[in-house]
Amino acid sequence: MRTGLSKKILVPILGIIALGLAAVLVVQYLNARLIIRQELTKRLDREVHLSVKLIDSWLQARVTDIVAWSRQEVLAEALTEGGYYGRSAREGAESLLTTLKAGYPQYESLFLADRQGEIVAVSAPPGQPPMPVRLADRAYFQRALEGKASISEVLVSRLSAQKTFTCAAPIAVDGHVIGVLGGVIDFAVFKALFLEDFKVKQHGYAFVVDYRQQVLGSSRDNEQTLAESVPADFFQRIFAEPSGMFNVDTHDDEILTVFQRLQQTDWAFAIAQSVDNTLLPLRRIAQVSTVGAAVALLVISLLVIALFRKIIIARLQEMLRVIVNVQSGDFSQRIVASPCSRPDELTELTGSFNTMIAQLNHSMTELNEEIRVRKQTEATLAHHQENLEKIIEQRGAALEKEIRERQQVEERLVRAEKLEMIGTLAGGVAHDLNNILSGIVSYPDLLLMKLPQTSPLYAPLRTIKESGEKAAAIVQDLLTLARRGVTVKEPVLLNALIGDYLASPEFSLLQQRHPRIRVITDCAPDLFPVLGSPVHLEKTIMNLVTNAAEAMEGGGEIRLRTENRYVDNSLRLYEKIGQGEYVVLEVSDQGSGIRPEDLDKIFEPFYTSKKMGKSGTGLGMAVVWGTVKDHQGYINCESQVGVGSTFTLFFPVTSHQSFQRQVRTTVLDACRGQGEHILVVDDIVEQREIASSILRELGYQVTTVASGEEAVRLVARQRFDLVLLDMILGEGMDGLDTYQSILVHAPGQRAIITSGFSETERIAQALQLGVGQYIKKPYMIAKLGRAIREELTRGQTAQ
Repeated sequence: MRTGLSKKILVPILGIIALGLAAVLVVQYLNARLIIRQELTKRLDREVHLSVKLIDSWLQARVTDIVAWSRQEVLAEALTEGGYYGRSAREGAESLLTTLKAGYPQYESLFLADRQGEIVAVSAPPGQPPMPVRLADRAYFQRALEGKASISEVLVSRLSAQKTFTCAAPIAVDGHVIGVLGGVIDFAVFKALFLEDFKVKQHGYAFVVDYRQQVLGSSRDNEQTLAESVPADFFQRIFAEPSGMFNVDTHDDEILTVFQRLQQTDWAFAIAQSVDNTLLPLRRIAQVSTVGAAVALLVISLLVIALFRKIIIARLQEMLRVIVNVQSGDFSQRIVASPCSRPDELTELTGSFNTMIAQLNHSMTELNEEIRVRKQTEATLAHHQENLEKIIEQRGAALEKEIRERQQVEERLVRAEKLEMIGTLAGGVAHDLNNILSGIVSYPDLLLMKLPQTSPLYAPLRTIKESGEKAAAIVQDLLTLARRGVTVKEPVLLNALIGDYLASPEFSLLQQRHPRIRVITDCAPDLFPVLGSPVHLEKTIMNLVTNAAEAMEGGGEIRLRTENRYVDNSLRLYEKIGQGEYVVLEVSDQGSGIRPEDLDKIFEPFYTSKKMGKSGTGLGMAVVWGTVKDHQGYINCESQVGVGSTFTLFFPVTSHQSFQRQVRTTVLDACRGQGEHILVVDDIVEQREIASSILRELGYQVTTVASGEEAVRLVARQRFDLVLLDMILGEGMDGLDTYQSILVHAPGQRAIITSGFSETERIAQALQLGVGQYIKKPYMIAKLGRAIREELTRGQTAQ
């Protein structure tokens, strides 16, 4: 195409006009940028100065609060008074601090500390103990001990793990500093007061930095990224002068920073503003102006070539538009001929093109309909297949879960049936066994009292007595296994029971059998007491240690560890352990370990993996399980073959605070009577004879009867100093019924209940009615004599 004359004239003119407009726009832009930058600097300086003034005033007010409160007499009394008055003063101080904190919500907490940094009083809910922290290593605390009120640097709280700072003031009496009053302020409160308003600041942010060049807070919450993104000397320039401003060039921006240091602390307050982003609106105006000038020039140029475009270019563009739409799949488009144009070659071309598009549109419509039907069919089949797979998967998971739960229930049921069977057996024979054992234990005891130790019969009789006591202990194991043996419960320290066992003859015998084992203890010194039976708990410790020793034939270490542990969420270990506070006993060994297939069977009665005749009867771990359950505890077992086993016992912490451990020795001379008359009530002849022989040997007068009815008739006619009453009396009245009837004829009658069973509910009722003590059969001379002597002495003291 030839170059027309109009183009030769218009192009140079339009170029000159464009250059002139560009020069004017550049000069105006630079002048406006300088003015806006100056105004920005002044505004930021005013904002920084006003903010620093407000922060200094607020910090001074907080220091003034603490100084004024430190003059309260009750705070000085809490630090100087001792005993009851000191406790009362500390309670008053806590009440004052709590009241002040309620009136001044900006304080997270108020505390009173002595010169050693120990917390004496703190604003806290009632019943919450003082915070277990020491403040002697805090710099602000040392400044306060020097008599200076001060504000600390921002520190991470040892209790809340939040950033805080403290206003501290000394408490002085007669010119001597005796303590420190402090107010802890959450830095988030400070940030909300003085930095939150800057969040709405466009293209800028405010921040606080300390002398350690650590960013304490930022209105954009970008403390970490801010410290990492600025140059190395950024914070040094802030602390080089009391106030000022400087520019920093970052990768793609210029930052104007205005700062001023605070008077009350070693902090500095600063505002950083992006200059480029602030001037962005001005830059956009310049861009718009430039574009406007270019558009004006473009309009002039378009007017020149408009005629050519109308004649040829417009028709060609219409054809190209339709071609593009057809390429994208829109076959509804047609080339529209101008009504004013005369027929020519372009008109014939557009007509042929429209006919071709119509034919192609018809073929594509038929093809799309067939594709749509096929896709719809495939989508329906895929949907049904997906639903079917989900249903099968859900049903399979539910069935698998139900099978697992049913297996667990069946296993627990089998174990419960075994324990119930053992319990029924033990409960049925315990009374008769204890009655039979009374003769084996009591008569040798009587004979030993009358024989010198040099007698050839002394050693055999002592062996008979010890054998009977061991048989009685086996009966108690059966009762424990039957969950009927733990009756006496008192606050107990597991550490003390471990010490008793390690000093016992049983442990010495264990060391003789296994000389290559070493027992290591790791007991928490502040262990809480548990409520339980010392006898059963010590038996549990003995069984666990014995089991560990027998698992280490080649020797090794047995470790006993205790600790206090709080379980905040339920744990699923060997069994589910509930939430709460526990005393934990852990016994671990370096033995052969337990096979995974045997782990679920170790607590079953009579189950043992040891060789027959080499160890016990298989009741040891079952007794441990029963004892733990009687104490509302839990047990966990972890074992690895060839490495060792660890048994962990969880006992609930008792709420009883008093704990007293008594070691009592019995001297037979102290158990002898002074001719007091005792009525023995027992339905078994042998038991009456044993009791009579023991009591007469101890110096008492004895009358025996075989039933409760005989005892009631005899008490109605005759006075007795004490009634020794068996709980199980065969047919007729039992021990509780007999004692209730005796009280009708002899109110306040002193009595002792005996039984071959463990303690039952009816025995507990008898003790509530006034029975002094309950002792188990078989009779031991020392135990029976001491119980009778204590009851008679108690009755004389009461009179």
